[in-house]
Amino acid sequence: MIPLCIEPFAVDRRIDVSVLVRDPQRRVLMVQPAGRDDFVLPGGSVHPDESLAQAAARLLAYDLGMHRTTEGVLVRDRRPACFDTDTTEMLHVVLDGGTMTTADAGALSLPVGGQAVKTLTWVSLSDLPKRARAHTEARVRAAYVAACSGLRLRADAGQFCAA
Repeated sequence: MIPLCIEPFAVDRRIDVSVLVRDPQRRVLMVQPAGRDDFVLPGGSVHPDESLAQAAARLLAYDLGMHRTTEGVLVRDRRPACFDTDTTEMLHVVLDGGTMTTADAGALSLPVGGQAVKTLTWVSLSDLPKRARAHTEARVRAAYVAACSGLRLRADAGQFCAA
């Protein structure tokens, strides 16, 4: 029997998910992972057979002790594999974590004994260049605009819809 699809080489793929959480002062929640000097949106790698929403919930709970429901995909971007540099293909998806109240945002702290995140902070869009690398800044800005416009990409349908 002849196979329907023949792949000449295997490609490693990675899916990362992060969550855009806002506060009433128009800032976004960002974390500084252990071992890094820049800030990123909270999140990480999606496990096999795990949905984006499940991964986001697991990562927020583990890294920040936070329980939030996500409300759709704001941004997705893809880095292709590069065989010359042995770079893995990566899909990065940003989910909408909504807006926290001022009281909840002020009470947020890292869980005792957590090791994945060094610190967390609320960052205004004007301070993003000081805190994040250029590709992270672009991703956060695009997600923020999508969140404020009410557009979401339904993860199951692949189409934008008004929230």
